[in-house]
Amino acid sequence: MNKSLVKVIQVLVSLLLMLFILFPLLWLILSSVKLPLELFSNPPKVWPGEVTFKYYLKLMTDPSFNKALLNSFIVAVFTTVISLAIGTLGAYAFARFKFPRRNAFLMTVLASQMLPHMALLIPLFMILRISGLLYTYQGLIITYISFSLPYVVWMFRAFIYSIPYEIEEAAKLDGCSRIQVIRKIVLPLSLGGLVTTGIFVFIGAWNEFLFASAMTNTDVKTLSVRMAEFIGEDRIAYEIMFPAGVVASLPVLILVLFFQKYIVRGLTEGGVK
Repeated sequence: MNKSLVKVIQVLVSLLLMLFILFPLLWLILSSVKLPLELFSNPPKVWPGEVTFKYYLKLMTDPSFNKALLNSFIVAVFTTVISLAIGTLGAYAFARFKFPRRNAFLMTVLASQMLPHMALLIPLFMILRISGLLYTYQGLIITYISFSLPYVVWMFRAFIYSIPYEIEEAAKLDGCSRIQVIRKIVLPLSLGGLVTTGIFVFIGAWNEFLFASAMTNTDVKTLSVRMAEFIGEDRIAYEIMFPAGVVASLPVLILVLFFQKYIVRGLTEGGVK
């Protein structure tokens, strides 16, 4: 009886935690199909009295929103790919090579993440302006890469440590070069960690607002900046913001659901040295 009671309590607590975590997402989805009057009803209504998709249609026929959606996708994808391509090599160097002040360099990489982004906004803005990269895809991608690389190096280094070095030595004896070892041995064996790290980098670039608000114009405006424009001086367009929030969440949700087995595996791979 005691074991059964404990199991029932565990199930109930798990269900309550799941409801607590998923309720904001559920509220967002339900609010996106409500009429404006129902959004401000008192007491609040969880379920919509009348389901409408006209605001989704209005949103998706807005050229500026579609352009911002495309811009965010371009910036997030290139940031992720370039950060992983460079960061995996840096992580391998820190994990396998022994050179003077290795730990000091590694701590310097980590310390760069501790600087507040607001303190770096003006210097980065001036650098991009002088170099002619302000209000361009390249400038925003380079900015995001500068913040993503330390994270990739630090995270992927732990996954490389979980791979026995004897496997790499055996590959070298068979004639593999260092690059071939990384490409054919390290990356396939740490695929879960690579996917997990890449998804976190993608989410960070997809959701970023501070730098995008200062370093973009109409042509390269990202989704987060476009959504902030729904908050005007006279009113807040809630009926548009809720569908926009659902649309902005879909790429990340699809990405996580598609690669969930790699994420679960990647979260545990780096824990063994």
